[in-house]
Order: sequence, then structure tokens, then C-alpha cells
Amino acid sequence: MPGYFSPPVRVTLGRAGNITHAVTSPEKAAEVLTDWPTNWTAKHLAVRKAVLRAMESAYTAATLARARKAFAEAADEAGILVPEPPKSRARQGFRTPDWN
Repeated sequence: MPGYFSPPVRVTLGRAGNITHAVTSPEKAAEVLTDWPTNWTAKHLAVRKAVLRAMESAYTAATLARARKAFAEAADEAGILVPEPPKSRARQGFRTPDWN
């Protein structure tokens, strides 16, 4: 059974940075790493190793967490990390009016 990153890591790719990917698993991270937009660095190598370890270790919570953290750090270093969406400012339990 595959493991998932929670929450997903959002990155922008493409020539203009106009394609956003929500990286939800080590497999998706490995796919994105093949199209990495910058030169490979030590963080890039570390995330490749962490992603491979996560896929090889039956998706334990610890290896998934390490892979997600390493991927987010490498994406931030490469300038492609999209910040987490802001939390709602509405109070807990708020419901929009029914206009019908």
C-alpha cells in the first residue's frame, strides 16, 4: 500500500513557473525530481536518497516524514516551493448563507 505526504508539498514547475504540482507521495516526488529546475545540490541528493528509502521501506511513517521534509527543503532551496494556503479567517462552525 502506498504512503502519502500529509499535507502535500506544492511546487511550481515549467518554463514560467506556471504549472503547480501537489506532491502527495514519494512516487510523485521522484517524478518531479527528474525535472528539477536547478543544478543538483547536496539537498537535492539528500531528497533523492530519502525518497528512495521511503519507497523501499514499506512506507513507514518515519521515512515518509523524512522524505516529505527533505523534499520541501530542497524545493525551497530551488525556489519552487509554494507556500501553504492561508487558513480560513472564519470562526469555527461558520456557514455561508443560503441565498436560494
